[in-house]
Amino acid sequence: MTIVGNLSRDNAQKLSEFMSTEPQIRLWDILQTKFKAKALQEKVYIEYDKVKADTWDRRNMRVEFNPNKFTHEEMIWLKQNIIDYMEDDGFTRLDLAFDFEGDLSDYYVMSDKALKKTVFYGINGMPETKYFGITQMSKLCLITYGV
Repeated sequence: MTIVGNLSRDNAQKLSEFMSTEPQIRLWDILQTKFKAKALQEKVYIEYDKVKADTWDRRNMRVEFNPNKFTHEEMIWLKQNIIDYMEDDGFTRLDLAFDFEGDLSDYYVMSDKALKKTVFYGINGMPETKYFGITQMSKLCLITYGV
């Protein structure tokens, strides 16, 4: 999952002060207008770059992580200590997966836009996994698994 947002000047200063003393965070590439960090035993990648954001007209901070690898306490820590500093935050990528019992041929996706579909078949010739969307880009990626 990738969450993007903007750090105001005040919040960037506050977050910088917190991150520089927090033992669960490893910082590098630190300048006045940018930094990179990993947190929670390298489960989270954090990047702030004001110059790049202003140049490319994008938000200045992003946080990447896999929520499946987090405990509930780690998720709360991430929200309270990192994400809450961000303004105008949102997702650039969110993958959804659903498990279905039975034949996946019985299920389809309705969309108002064209979606690429990739189907993987089991040794019995029945569909086991369907991908809808483009997995390498910031587009909808819906994954279904036959159980």
